[in-house]
Amino acid sequence: MNKNFKPIFMTAVLAVFGVVNAQEAAEAAENDAAVQPAVEAPAPEAIPATVTAEAPAPEVISAPVAEPAPIAVEAPAATPIVIAPAPEAANDDAVAPQADTSTVVLLVKEPQPKKKRRSTSKRDFAVVDIPANFEIQARKVMPVDSDGWPEDNLNEWWGRANLMVLTESENFIGKIHLRMYPGDFRDPTVTVYSADCPDNTCNKGGWYNNKRDVIELHEAWAWHRGNYFNLKIGRWDNTTRFGNMAYGGYIDAKKDKYIDSQDANRNSYRRAEGFLSTFYPENALQFGFNNFSENISLDLALISRDMNLNRGDLRAYFHFKDLSGIESMDIGIGYRANVFDGIYDGSVDITHTVSLGFRLPIVKDVGLLKNLSLFGETAFIGLDDQEGKDEEDGRGRLKASEGRTLSPLFPILGGFEISFYRGLDKIVIEAEYDSERVNKVDKENPQKNVKDVLGSIYVQKKLNDRFTLDLGVQSENNTKDFSLAARLQGRIN
Repeated sequence: MNKNFKPIFMTAVLAVFGVVNAQEAAEAAENDAAVQPAVEAPAPEAIPATVTAEAPAPEVISAPVAEPAPIAVEAPAATPIVIAPAPEAANDDAVAPQADTSTVVLLVKEPQPKKKRRSTSKRDFAVVDIPANFEIQARKVMPVDSDGWPEDNLNEWWGRANLMVLTESENFIGKIHLRMYPGDFRDPTVTVYSADCPDNTCNKGGWYNNKRDVIELHEAWAWHRGNYFNLKIGRWDNTTRFGNMAYGGYIDAKKDKYIDSQDANRNSYRRAEGFLSTFYPENALQFGFNNFSENISLDLALISRDMNLNRGDLRAYFHFKDLSGIESMDIGIGYRANVFDGIYDGSVDITHTVSLGFRLPIVKDVGLLKNLSLFGETAFIGLDDQEGKDEEDGRGRLKASEGRTLSPLFPILGGFEISFYRGLDKIVIEAEYDSERVNKVDKENPQKNVKDVLGSIYVQKKLNDRFTLDLGVQSENNTKDFSLAARLQGRIN
């Protein structure tokens, strides 16, 4: 007999004995009511290889022919015999009802899938990006009710370059944002000493004002995101809005007895409004609790612009999303107060701001319409719970009039944000109500031609992969005056 054919012949003989014994075991199981204890055996986890007569057979170790003890695997009669090594499987159980002492039938359970565990690797790979762009903005005021506006070609004309370094990983985000202004576009000047004073603006060997290019550190922050606790430290823009482009962001607004009045406008910067307006960046230390609930996040920030922390605020912001019944709505509740001022000087007025905002998608993916959302915001700005004095305290802070408290502002904002798949990218229409406005130009008649409701229309159009154009029409001077504005953004990297 050929040596290569001998293993195949032995395999065929074992197969015949296995089929016969399987039939005898089935008949014996019907007649025999006694069942022997189960025999445990390891079960394969992978699909075994099938051995046929057309392929070389694996090496088989068999018992003497006189006393055969084959093992049959339960399978249809037409299925070829499967012979494969069985890997270890600690969690697999096998139940084998035994019909007689010469035959064992194995019933193998399928292994249960194991749950995936989150990786605990300490290696955190970061992706670094260095975007750069430039912006050019122009604005022209159209007086309707007011006199006294400058008769310049443009009321606003400036340009700047932006350079950013962004890094992001699974547990960390960092950002540095530099803004660079040409000196010709900046109002602030620097005082320079020169032996030869140019343009006869000063005496020789004297000081004179000169415009210089400005590099501004707009933002620089690091944000660590843990499973249950987040920490963010640095300097960043806190402006919080829900789709509006000209008004709102009330959580960071402030009010005292002089704001928006004809006596002094020194604190008007604390309420940002106008074309693409934002609040100025602030230095802060923020603690975040964003994972104690899937639908609620809380950020607590300590903010100060004082070198000795004698002045500063506590800022708390709750964000709600995917709430039951209103899954598509985003809701934000904010609180801010100048607590550092009160710690340093107990006689200083502590004013509180409480804001509420929301954003609700109404229509999505209808023809060219990508999304139509309704947004709104309101707040009590400048809630005052104590009395102060009617003079400055010598450190630039203003106090309330003696014997009374300040009345808070109560603005109400509402509007629509519309985005498209083609044509214009976005249109934002918004209106703001405030009953305590004053005329910003006519200081002798602060209530002349004042309108309680102001509005804005904003349009965005992406020209190509590099350039984006923003256009806006908005109210000015708290009257019927309005302005036309445009900003061109160009991506460099």
